[in-house]
Amino acid sequence: MKAEPAAPGRPARGEAKLLALIGSGHFFSHFYLIVLPPLFPLLEAELGVGYAALGLLLSLPNLATMLLQTPIGFLVDRFGARRPLVIGLMVMGGAVAGAGLAPGYGALMALMVLMGVGNSVFHPANYAILAARIEPGRLGRAFSIHTFAGSLGWAASPAVVVFLTALWSWHVALVIAGLCGVAVALVILTQGRELDAPASSAPAPARVPGKRASLGRLLSAPMLLLFVYMMMSAISNSGLNGFTVTTLVELHGADLVTANAALTVLLVASAVGVLAGGVLADRTRRHDLIISAGFFVAAAFLVVIGLIPLPLAAIVAAMTVVGLARGAIQPSRDMMVRKVAPEGQVGAVFGFVTTGMNLGGALAPVFFGWLVDRGLVAWIFVVAALAMLLALAAALAANRQGARPCRRRIERKNRDSILFSRH
Repeated sequence: MKAEPAAPGRPARGEAKLLALIGSGHFFSHFYLIVLPPLFPLLEAELGVGYAALGLLLSLPNLATMLLQTPIGFLVDRFGARRPLVIGLMVMGGAVAGAGLAPGYGALMALMVLMGVGNSVFHPANYAILAARIEPGRLGRAFSIHTFAGSLGWAASPAVVVFLTALWSWHVALVIAGLCGVAVALVILTQGRELDAPASSAPAPARVPGKRASLGRLLSAPMLLLFVYMMMSAISNSGLNGFTVTTLVELHGADLVTANAALTVLLVASAVGVLAGGVLADRTRRHDLIISAGFFVAAAFLVVIGLIPLPLAAIVAAMTVVGLARGAIQPSRDMMVRKVAPEGQVGAVFGFVTTGMNLGGALAPVFFGWLVDRGLVAWIFVVAALAMLLALAAALAANRQGARPCRRRIERKNRDSILFSRH
């Protein structure tokens, strides 16, 4: 008997397992990217380095990912996604476990580079799988669940790392966290064979000769603008995710547990906002309006936090709003990228534009650490807000540029239809 197609709002058979597998990997990729910031006050004292040097530890994995992500996207489009996912997660988990055993700052630097190598597979592989296997009417929600898993990794990281550190030490905390990722990679290896196979109900990746992604296509105006959007958005997120704890400790005298709790609130709110944003992304084609509203709200609240003295409870409430707003943006962002990506080139396109995230993530931590070292702690929130507004400008420009080819295709199709009817 032929299986009935799933209802537009209900996951098709097999989609739930697919989302669970790639979501678990995405969870750990984000978890690992901010596994060190909650420990910065401890690392500063133990390693004897400043915050700019600690920020460099966040820049290094982003630089490694930036160099490798686009080539990985081409490989995923050509050969499949499951093996790169497994290898990437094993490398990331191994690097984090090794960081717990590192004898000093130099070893941590090398392990952070290795972590970035593993991280380079997730965006091109995951988005290629989703675009090929998820029914188009549910793609926005699938993107939101995927992003939610990553945001949940961000949210869980400070709480888990601080909890394990309180029980034992930061060394033990990193070893345990790293081994958990290796275990999940083994699950994907043994249970994820369908990740390489296109679903029958969804369009398979095109493998048409002459249609492979080229560097020229990736350097088109919409792609470059989306690259800038990702870069500026990552600069904002990097400042908030990496230095909120330090800011609350230095500026407001919060203890480490309270400051990490505030960061967790921000990250949980972002995760919740992502799920709401997925529903919105499937219900409208005006993804630019969702992005505009989210960025304006988040930027306004960040400026208030940075420039107006507020009690800690009010700061946490404002950061909750920031988290909800910035989370709701992300599924519409992914839909905007998917709209301009040619069939069969989704891995390469997402690999290229999300490299902007890594460039922003590489540049921002050292700069934000420099602000902290010079006592300009409150400016972390203001700079994060300015970066959001620049990201918004790039997104709106990319949306306009991407709409022009679509309009031309529609006009050409209409002309062809008229000519055909006359004959």
